[in-house]
Amino acid sequence: MMLKIILYAYTQSVFSGRRIEKLLHDSIRMMWLAQNQTPSYKTINRFRVNPNTDALIESLFIQFHSQCLKQNLIDHNSIFIDGTKVEANANRYTFVWKKSIPNHESKLNENSKTLYRDLVEEKLISIK
Repeated sequence: MMLKIILYAYTQSVFSGRRIEKLLHDSIRMMWLAQNQTPSYKTINRFRVNPNTDALIESLFIQFHSQCLKQNLIDHNSIFIDGTKVEANANRYTFVWKKSIPNHESKLNENSKTLYRDLVEEKLISIK
């Protein structure tokens, strides 16, 4: 149950334990997922900082990406960390060429892991 509510909260861009607790009281979807149980923000945060849970969430993140690839929901040839394209006069290389993607795929995968770690450290586990 805890994993369901945390993963749903993350899909709604809610990373704070207190905001997740508030969703449990306000959102009908969260009430349904939690089966009308209302864990406190302390319980939610203790669950998230558990080393086993952290490894589980990371594993689910990787499995989710693989599953999206298998179901053709995302294209393996266009793996990007951020889809934002910022045009700048200072940089003449504003496009990513398809030929450069295979050369940098391992770097992109490493960036994905780094991004996940940064999210965990900065947003996901804020125990205040």
